[in-house]
Amino acid sequence: MSVLSEAIEAVRQAITLADDVKRLGETLKDAAHELRGHDRRITRLEAKWEAVVELSAGRGRSPRRIQDV
Repeated sequence: MSVLSEAIEAVRQAITLADDVKRLGETLKDAAHELRGHDRRITRLEAKWEAVVELSAGRGRSPRRIQDV
């Protein structure tokens, strides 16, 4: 009977592990989605910064790029 109970326990652990992996996958998917949103925002801010730098260069200042800052 102990072999049967060990087999049942192994199946339970496998199911629990599968649920944990599935939950982790969903969490990672949400984190990746949020990270993409942050990346888009940063890209927009960089573009705005470049525009401001170029506009300020037109007013007699020397142009500076983000890498120079």
